[in-house]
Order: sequence, then C-alpha cells, then structure tokens
Amino acid sequence: MYKSILTALFILGFLLFGFFKGISFSQLINFQSIIIVFGGLFLVIWFGFPLEQVRACYRNVARSLKNRFDDGYEASLLKEVLFLARVYRTHGPLALEKATARISHDFLRYGAILVAEGYDTISLLSALEREHNILDKRAMAQVKLLKTLAHLSPALGMAGTVVSLMQVMQTLGHNDNMGASLGLALSSTLYGILLANLFFLPISLKLQQYFERESSVRMMLADALIGVQQAEHPLRIAEKLNSYELYCKVREEERKKIQLVKLDNPKLKEAAS
Repeated sequence: MYKSILTALFILGFLLFGFFKGISFSQLINFQSIIIVFGGLFLVIWFGFPLEQVRACYRNVARSLKNRFDDGYEASLLKEVLFLARVYRTHGPLALEKATARISHDFLRYGAILVAEGYDTISLLSALEREHNILDKRAMAQVKLLKTLAHLSPALGMAGTVVSLMQVMQTLGHNDNMGASLGLALSSTLYGILLANLFFLPISLKLQQYFERESSVRMMLADALIGVQQAEHPLRIAEKLNSYELYCKVREEERKKIQLVKLDNPKLKEAAS
C-alpha cells in the first residue's frame, strides 16, 4: 500500500515539475486532442484485439503490479506440490482428485487432475507441455497488445497535432493569439509520448517479466507433477527441486499440528496419563 502511494506521488511530482512546469492548465488540456488520442486507442483495441484477450491482459497487469511473485510465492506452491505427493502416495487417485479443490494454481490443479485420471508419464508430460505452450502464446499476445498501443500512441498524437495545425492555418490571418494556438496543437503529441513511454512500455515490460516468471514456475511444477505421477516420496521430489529445507519445514509444521491435536483430545490425555 505504501509503495503504491509513494509511486503515485513520485510520478505526479515528476510530471508536474518535469513536464508541466510553466504550462497553464488551459494550454495543457485540449479536448479535441484527447478524443483523437484516446479515441484512436479505443478503436485499435476494439477492432484489433478480442475482448477476452483485453480482459485477460487487464487482469494480468493488475496481478503483476501487485507483486504476486514475492519471496513466499514459490514456497507456497511447493507446499501444495508436497501435499499432493503425500495424498497420492498414501491414499491413491481418488483422494488426489478431491485434494485438487484445495489447489490455488491453475496449472498445478490441471496437472494433478490428469494424474488422478491415470495419465502415464509420457501422456502427462505431453499434456503439460501442450498447456504450457498455449499459455505462453496467450501471454505473448497480451504483451504484444500493450506494445502495439505503445507504438501507436505517438502516431495518434502526431495525427492530432496535424489536425490542430490545419485549424490554426485556416485562421492564420485572423488569430491574434498564435502562440497559445500552437501550444494546443502540440498537446496531442505530448499525450501520445507520455502514454507510450510512461505507461504502455513500462507496463508491457512489467507484464513480460511476470509471464517469464510464471513460465519458469510452470516448468518447475511440471517436473514436480511427474514425480507425483510416479508416486515418488515427497522428500525425493523436494530434493529434485532443491527444496529439502522446505520439506523439512513442512514436516515439522505437520508434527506440531499432530501434537496439538493429541493434546486437545481428552481420551489421548487419559491414555497418556
């Protein structure tokens, strides 16, 4: 929360003292330029990209800005993997299918369902790879959407400037305030440059980093799911993923929970006494 507020204040100060200092509000706001730039971007999105892709892009941008990949994100996923491995190894496919309802990650839940349905190693690996490639293509399409808008914003700004200059030329001999008119004409170029370089390009880079991290996480989960399918011991899966310490922590937490259950059970207390 504090990081978001500080970021917003820094951007606002950067714009006010870097770009807009010495410029009046009336010079900065040009409604015709706003309609040309933002209306043009809206038409590009409307005719150039499917609505579902735009919605997915918006959701993933929001996730990437919330810093979803904190230090505990991968650790929480590995805990879910080790949980599935213990369930499948101990209770079998039916229990694994029920346990998938507790899994938060879509790719991990998809792979666990395939394991519960009896996919062999080759079929499972093929299905996970196919799903991974589909998700990567969708991710690149969303990044391409933002980069397309970044490339078109300056062009639309220039188009607005040309239209405004044409209007200025028509009143060249009758306009006493030529400087203000030219300032308004250049405002659309400013809109396009700011949108491209301070919004669309940084957001596209952020989204691309988010998808690259998500791709590496899916590859890690695919290796783990192969171990689950082969009914390997959770310790061996943890060692494969270089997560022995995490496995030990999970086991220690489980032991503490079991001890608490025993202490809270009156019959067990009587038997212990």
